[in-house]
Amino acid sequence: MRRVAYATRSGAWHGCDSTLCAQSQRCCSCAHSSAAIAQSQLKTMRAVQRWSLALLLKTAAAGLASELWRENSATAQQSPWDPFVLGLGAGTLKKETFATYVAQDAAFLKSFADAYKRAERKCGEEEAPPLQARCRGDLRELRDAVEEELKLHSGYAKKWGADLGKDFKPLKATIDYTSFLEKISRDPTASAAEVVAAMVPCMTLYAILGKRLEKAGIEDDNPYREWVETYSSDEFWEAKEQAEGLLDVLTPHGCERCGDLYAEAMRLEHSFFAAQDVAPDWIRLTSSFRARLEASLSGASLRAGAEMEL
Repeated sequence: MRRVAYATRSGAWHGCDSTLCAQSQRCCSCAHSSAAIAQSQLKTMRAVQRWSLALLLKTAAAGLASELWRENSATAQQSPWDPFVLGLGAGTLKKETFATYVAQDAAFLKSFADAYKRAERKCGEEEAPPLQARCRGDLRELRDAVEEELKLHSGYAKKWGADLGKDFKPLKATIDYTSFLEKISRDPTASAAEVVAAMVPCMTLYAILGKRLEKAGIEDDNPYREWVETYSSDEFWEAKEQAEGLLDVLTPHGCERCGDLYAEAMRLEHSFFAAQDVAPDWIRLTSSFRARLEASLSGASLRAGAEMEL
């Protein structure tokens, strides 16, 4: 469902320093002047500042889900500016890049569904019967939604030529994320709340990214428009709220380990996006969409009482 120092992964924002490029394992394009790059970087910094203001003005009800989101907003705020995410919004990703992402995400979703199933068995008897029923019911519904999402990925795989078969090779970022989910969901000492805390960041981040990309404006001929429509849909937003709500009701007195689990999941989400391959000249290819995304950050999102958004 739904996944830092962004500068180290996208050195082209900071000029074409060869050392930085080597560290990020990407080829920097020096076709852009340093002045143009500096101006683009400044716009991004200002956009992040506006996001921070929006979060400070937020007046959502105090629950653990919203508290952990605010604590991890610095990491979450970088995902819309990831070259891969910008490429989705701009429609400029290479077909091979999206096909690879679909295969990696399908592997992740299978692990995600398994984690939901294990979490369901952790809805223990120490909780009141109504809460047990809520826990099991919500987790079952959320797992069913992941199964539907996997069907969508199967369709993507056929359309884009993604390899979901025996020749599939997971990226390190995929292995790291799925191993994290398997470890916490199989841990006999972990509670249902702790497993949910490790899964909510994916739901929240994808739902908000979908809304953000949609608000910036997706062109009719964008080949990845269907992806944006899926994660910007009211149905996905409702699933995200269901997962957040479950975390809140399972932690009326807080949760000692939930904060660390949530933070690690958010870090792994960003790493998952960052692991996808993009074109060396992604700045030029996404410049128009990036400008629309920056412009979309003004207005309603800065008003007190705005939704929990990036």
